[in-house]
Amino acid sequence: MKLKESIELVAQLGNEQFSDKNIQVAENEAVGINPELGLMVLAVSSSQNDSTAASKSVEIMLDDMELNLKSTSQDSRHIASEVSRCISESLDNINEYLCFQAERNASFETDRGVDLSVIQIQPDTISCGNIGNLNCVLFSNNEIVMLNNESMAEQKLGINTSIESKIIEQDFAVGNILMLSAPELMTQLGEDFIRVTLSRFNENLEMAIRQINTRALHHGFKHKPALILCRKIHSIEASRSWFNKLLN
Repeated sequence: MKLKESIELVAQLGNEQFSDKNIQVAENEAVGINPELGLMVLAVSSSQNDSTAASKSVEIMLDDMELNLKSTSQDSRHIASEVSRCISESLDNINEYLCFQAERNASFETDRGVDLSVIQIQPDTISCGNIGNLNCVLFSNNEIVMLNNESMAEQKLGINTSIESKIIEQDFAVGNILMLSAPELMTQLGEDFIRVTLSRFNENLEMAIRQINTRALHHGFKHKPALILCRKIHSIEASRSWFNKLLN
């Protein structure tokens, strides 16, 4: 079974909701997914009127990961470490691009940086990279597990020429749900609300997003929040040819 068939993946930005490979951009936020690769990416620029930095960050991450995954080791024992290496390299590439653009183009606003979160799904685990203050959430056994790396919270892409990225690897079982969002979603709506909503609508992510949207708009959000949800619905067998099956 291919990875795309073992997960349910839904992304939202503004009034746009999608589940196929795509990137959506609105104001200073960008959301991108690639279900075939089990990739989900959220980027937010600190400059409210700057959509370019966020959109290019998501675009580079998705493109880099597709290229890099094709050249990774096929040995299933090293999948997680190989993916983590690919994510770190992509974060470095994004940071270098943003710094370069800021130097050559004064109108390219990266003075306050870009927050970015990325998750890549493997047969039994996930690899999560998070630069900045976005929410990376795992819902497992009716509990919310924050995958944020506190040491990365003060960093942003495009500020300094070098960054230190730490990739978190975590088990991912059937029925578990992943969520990427801006920090305001958890702080304003409450962790208990997110936990109850993901538990109640565990098998219907679109309904879970609808509930989150309703509460967000009632709590002062100007528009529907940028959000990505992913649920593992089937197991996928790990093998030496797993990445080949994933990509072909």
